[in-house]
Amino acid sequence: MAEYFALLHLADNPVHFALAIGAVIAAFAVFTLVGFGTALMASPPLALVMPVGKVVPMLALLDFAGSSARGWRTRKDVAWAEFFKIFPGMLLGQLAGVLVLSRIPPVLMATALGLFIALQGARGLLRKRTQPGGAPKRAFAFGLFGGVLGGLFGSGGFVYASYLERSLESRVAFRATQAVLIALSTLWRIALCAWLGLLDAQVVVTAIAFVPAMCIGVFVGHRIDLRMSREQLFLLLNGLLIASGISLAVRFLVQ
Repeated sequence: MAEYFALLHLADNPVHFALAIGAVIAAFAVFTLVGFGTALMASPPLALVMPVGKVVPMLALLDFAGSSARGWRTRKDVAWAEFFKIFPGMLLGQLAGVLVLSRIPPVLMATALGLFIALQGARGLLRKRTQPGGAPKRAFAFGLFGGVLGGLFGSGGFVYASYLERSLESRVAFRATQAVLIALSTLWRIALCAWLGLLDAQVVVTAIAFVPAMCIGVFVGHRIDLRMSREQLFLLLNGLLIASGISLAVRFLVQ
């Protein structure tokens, strides 16, 4: 069994490992609140303790576990009408993202997209709030764009969240619908990772080792959620767009 934990270089730097655990807790606390952010928040610290190529499939396993469990618990609250508006675009976008990933250097694209995401977050903070249900015709475009980013960088959930937050008045419906979308998106990513040989027994066992940190993060997120208003959630969502966009751009620029 010891060889399955070879991905975690615990003896190299315990401080780095503690940082990775803390990042997973924080990432899933945020994920519980807004439905995205695990890959962008947890990837850099995790890369300190395991090979970079294994981080995305491991986080995909954790994302799928967390979002599918939540989606199943709240399935009665899913806004299926909004789900089916965005879902076809997501499927096509994921396929397009994977195809583009195999043909175009990611550095310039990631930088441009990161800046675009940050600008979207700033625009969301600065502009006047719109009433929920105001953008049904753009659902396919949101799904397509989010799917492309998911296929390219493993992080497109913020796009679905941005659409659903403006389309649904109920926070319960928002989180339930987002959970189902993320579960299906990560399931597709897991299948791709397995097909490309990135998913093996070591990755699975490593993901299991991080499950306690994931559960703590979900618990913390739920506790914070009980004290958060809709307006505060809106501010957090757009603030994370800014942070995620800058993180994405910087992450690829410094490579």
